[in-house]
Amino acid sequence: MAQGCDLIFAVGGDGTVRSVAEGLEGSGVPLALVPRGTGNLLAHELGLPIGDPAASFAAGLGGQSRAIDLGIATWTRTDGSTERRAFTVMAGMGLDARIMSSTDEELKKKVGVLAYVKAGLTALFEGRRMTLQYRVDGGAPKVAKVHTVLVGNVGTIARGVTLMPDASLTDGALDVVAVRPTGPFGWLLVAWRVLVDNAFLRRLKPARLRERDDNARELRYLQCSHIDVVLRDPEDIELDGDIFGEIRAVSVEVVPGALTIMVPSH
Repeated sequence: MAQGCDLIFAVGGDGTVRSVAEGLEGSGVPLALVPRGTGNLLAHELGLPIGDPAASFAAGLGGQSRAIDLGIATWTRTDGSTERRAFTVMAGMGLDARIMSSTDEELKKKVGVLAYVKAGLTALFEGRRMTLQYRVDGGAPKVAKVHTVLVGNVGTIARGVTLMPDASLTDGALDVVAVRPTGPFGWLLVAWRVLVDNAFLRRLKPARLRERDDNARELRYLQCSHIDVVLRDPEDIELDGDIFGEIRAVSVEVVPGALTIMVPSH
């Protein structure tokens, strides 16, 4: 950017894209993606070519620009130090981060997203929950005990798996989901919501029923521009699939339109 570049290509997965996006925040320099990762969640959300580098480069060089929101996470570690990081897809703590931190990288190279399933089952059987205090958009603090919390702009984590059905890259808001089922039946309800209800039935429901479902025990949804979380015990945090280690507290905010992405012209 200091040399006056007109365009930057990020070749890799969501973690690589996150790193580049962090450096481009608010610059106006457009970012083009050549997806080469395991999930490529941002590329899928934007409808970009997957597995076709030539088409990806063509979209970058001859496409059109689109401004998307950027998430910013500022956390405090156990030693009191702070750090500010950007993300494009989502930030997660709890079960989500434990899955990312325990996934076998060699297995991921061989079987792709199936490696996350193995790590997820292991973490799931631990049944561990975290206690936290959260404050939304400067409101009153509340206490919750949950398995995982996700904050983001992309709600679909795999084909047919929709964790945050109202998430958008361009609405200037963050979507938050707290996962807190009780027992095996609770996990079955979570599976129903993310695999069936969110993907197919939610759009058919009247607003009253959607609001009821958004406040269900198993999956609690909300939207905000800023959320503060303080943890009772240190927890790992992940951003776009990359683990950043243990933290004690984090503030997450959205910066509307802070990143310019090249997408195919239609």
